[in-house]
Amino acid sequence: MPRIRNILLDRDGTVILDKHYQHDPAELEFESGAVEGLARLAGAGMRFFVLTNQSGIGRGYFSEQAMDVCTRRLDEMLAAHGVIVTDTIYCPHAPEDTCRCRKPDTGMWEVLRERHGLLPEECVMIGDKIADVHFGLRAGLAASVLVLTGKGEKQARKLGLPDFESCPASRWMDTGNVEGGWPNCVARDLEGAAQWILESLHESEA
Repeated sequence: MPRIRNILLDRDGTVILDKHYQHDPAELEFESGAVEGLARLAGAGMRFFVLTNQSGIGRGYFSEQAMDVCTRRLDEMLAAHGVIVTDTIYCPHAPEDTCRCRKPDTGMWEVLRERHGLLPEECVMIGDKIADVHFGLRAGLAASVLVLTGKGEKQARKLGLPDFESCPASRWMDTGNVEGGWPNCVARDLEGAAQWILESLHESEA
């Protein structure tokens, strides 16, 4: 199996704090562990892609232009820590709209795969929602990781995942039940997700 080369990231609740229909670049704040985890992955040569559902556009709460301004600001914030985002893609539709791009559907993956020549076996999806986990599973990626930041803790309970506190590892645990719709790994935050990827997927395949 090839080494992991690409990290697909949810945005709100994973990289930045999940604020209600976030569209003000001045209010962007990193989630706990985000900078540390992404910087570690960047140091290992990973490329980063952000895939985010933004139903606020479809609902008329903010414009695509406002979304683009936030994207540029987040790119700048991450670049200051040595983390370069190769591409950001978003679904602008409301949940009730008929579209193929809203996670967990895989339309955004198909666009990125064609645009950047991505191979699923070289990619990992990280997010704080069940939709992110199932997106990664449907796309056939090497792994899906659920982080417990943002909505992650509630989503973990909804999936019936084991109590994270019972795990001997300090920042992550394997789940061992992907066929049941679980993620491959549950991590406290992006720092824990980075630790798992590098120790369990990436370095062991060198």
